[in-house]
Amino acid sequence: MNTKTKILSISSLILLTLLLILPSTRLFGGIGLSVEVIALILLFQGNNKSSPTYFLLQKLYNHVFVFDRNWKLTFTNDNRALKSTLNSTLYPISNEVIFNLKNDTPSQDSYNYYEYQLGNEAYELKWLYIDEDTFLILIKNVTELKRKEQKLSSINLELEELLYVKKNELRLKKEKFKTIFDKSSDAYFLLDHQFNISIYNEKVKSLFGGVSDISFYNWLSKNSPKEQPKGGRSISLFRSMQKSCDAQGELRFEWQFFTVNGEEFSTEISLTLLPLSKQIVYFIIIRNMMDQKKIETELRKNLEREKELNEMRSKFISMASHEFKTPLATIMTNMDIMELALKKKAMNFSDLKIEKYIARMRSESKRLNLLLNEVLQLGKIEAGKTPFSPKNVSINIFIDEYLTEFKSRTHTQQEVILQKDIKRDAVWIDTILMAHVLDNLVSNAIKYSDKEVYLRLHSSSEALRIEVEDKGIGIPLSDFSNLFESFFRASNTEHVQGTGLGLVIAKEFVEMHGGVIVCESEEGKGSVFRIAIPFN
Repeated sequence: MNTKTKILSISSLILLTLLLILPSTRLFGGIGLSVEVIALILLFQGNNKSSPTYFLLQKLYNHVFVFDRNWKLTFTNDNRALKSTLNSTLYPISNEVIFNLKNDTPSQDSYNYYEYQLGNEAYELKWLYIDEDTFLILIKNVTELKRKEQKLSSINLELEELLYVKKNELRLKKEKFKTIFDKSSDAYFLLDHQFNISIYNEKVKSLFGGVSDISFYNWLSKNSPKEQPKGGRSISLFRSMQKSCDAQGELRFEWQFFTVNGEEFSTEISLTLLPLSKQIVYFIIIRNMMDQKKIETELRKNLEREKELNEMRSKFISMASHEFKTPLATIMTNMDIMELALKKKAMNFSDLKIEKYIARMRSESKRLNLLLNEVLQLGKIEAGKTPFSPKNVSINIFIDEYLTEFKSRTHTQQEVILQKDIKRDAVWIDTILMAHVLDNLVSNAIKYSDKEVYLRLHSSSEALRIEVEDKGIGIPLSDFSNLFESFFRASNTEHVQGTGLGLVIAKEFVEMHGGVIVCESEEGKGSVFRIAIPFN
């Protein structure tokens, strides 16, 4: 190989190496194409197919064809080109491209560029002059490149659609936020880390007028009295509130402002520190408390009035009960005197036919006396004057003594079956109040049932549980909601005397012990009243 050939081969090798390193020549337009043309001209002048230049040429293009001016094939890098002229199709040039090549000859300083499909493969063809008698055709298989471009195009389209959707969502969110922000009944401020006003809503304008200040403290000094009602100059006090918010993250406090008309009014301020990204902002909510203060004042007046009425009612009930008990006691005493007087005269009640009338008078007197006692007791409860003196007592001793006293006092013939499971014997109770509770529950069970009554006691480490169960008439489901209401009696108890106050008083006494009372019942099958008194 002579020196000239060596130089040409080395030059073409350098240029083609640059083409391999650089991206597609389409990105570089005429510059890239010029490099290609120079490299190929040097190659053909070197005319050494075994040189490194030829190897690089195989890497750059799938097909390289060189024709003379009569379209005779003089060089190719693809042995599949079986024809020697362009008159018949050369692989992979299509008939349509051949027609265009023969009828659209480029000028010496330009080139033709075609993209076409052959079967499932896509090709890129460049056609240009090497010299006056030589044409060069470069063909590259761009099927994979087209697929990638199509995929990228599809991804780009999806991204554009997603971006469009996200922009719409963001726009809607901004509109919703602005609507909520502006239509709120509270005044909002958003301040930057220097306490300068960034955003405020429409309520600020309606309450205080337009905002012309950048500094929130300047705005505050114009719209607040110099001193707050509870003490402290407004600006210095608010600065201390800001420091507290910086330490705690959130703060609520009352504040006095001037309205747009110059009237002073009360507000509640919520000051919140918000870390957004790498910045700190403050969100301020100013709530108008004028209406709430009026409501609070009115409620306070109503509460005082209700307390006065309750006290008057309690005093009236107490007075009325005492006043009724005196003539009632007189009636009952006079009945006893009358009985003694008649007996002294040896008169027989059955002969006089007044026995049933005297018995009825005694029964109704006792009933009235019971009613007055319960009304008086309820009045004491409502007035908060019921004595409550709990003592540490033995459950076993208390319940045994109670049952003995109850049976001797009532002379009941029905059996009261006691069942105990006592693990902790000592309990703090007011024995008088608890005896009253048991009186009511056991008496009701006997009154509304003709079978045995069960009294069960169970103590755990946490509470004393008491159950009173009967197999009597039960309570209708529709009456449960009013069971512990004053003067309420179940719809199926009209034939049995009662005041409708016993359960109300029992519930109050249980709750004074910190306990609860509940009822389970089914009409016609009986009732179970359960009490739980906590040990602690």
